[in-house]
Amino acid sequence: MAPPVPEPREPWPIRRRAVLGGAAAIPVLLALGRPFPARAAVLPLPPVDDALNGLVAFLVPGRDRFSVRQGRTSSTDGGVAAGAGPALRYVYDQAIPYPIVGRPFDLNLPGAAAVAAILNLVAIEVDPAAAFGEFAASFANLSFPGKVEVFRRLEEPGLADGTPVRFILDTLPTLAAFVSYSEAPVFDRATNRLTAIPLGWELSAYQGIGEGWNEFRGYYRGIDRVTD
Repeated sequence: MAPPVPEPREPWPIRRRAVLGGAAAIPVLLALGRPFPARAAVLPLPPVDDALNGLVAFLVPGRDRFSVRQGRTSSTDGGVAAGAGPALRYVYDQAIPYPIVGRPFDLNLPGAAAVAAILNLVAIEVDPAAAFGEFAASFANLSFPGKVEVFRRLEEPGLADGTPVRFILDTLPTLAAFVSYSEAPVFDRATNRLTAIPLGWELSAYQGIGEGWNEFRGYYRGIDRVTD
């Protein structure tokens, strides 16, 4: 069970060392083979899938092991079972094909990898023990209150203002919830067809695409054409 997250006493200034866990987290990072990156250095890819599954479980909890790990579950399937994690990865990889470089995280990663790195780095700052756990992603190992604290810190006024990072951070909760309820996880882009009933339809009691009503089929009063 993860330790309780202490109440913050002052605004959280995100600096490069703070994001990477601070002095207390340095042994943890080194033990895991995660050395401090040089400024704007190309980082190894983080555990993207675990991080994004931890994110969608946070927004739409279910009965999956990511939800169980955070201590917040549901009696029904949630975002993880819907397949929102891989769909979210596709969205961010398409939307951010270029590396994110510069403040406040000094990353040089594109797409979903950058998103996962940010979540995981801040998760270690919230709870260094999150580096060890069931999942490769530190964010996925956090308790539900720990994930809340991650987002509180990411939403600090002034953080990344005026940079693309600010826009990306603002999309995280909204986009993760939207994808969880959408058709994206079961949409086949090659055929433009759904491969299954989206879980979001079941959760929201949506009856699916309407094919029209019998009374509106055919011709009105036998008129089958209109001339100028």
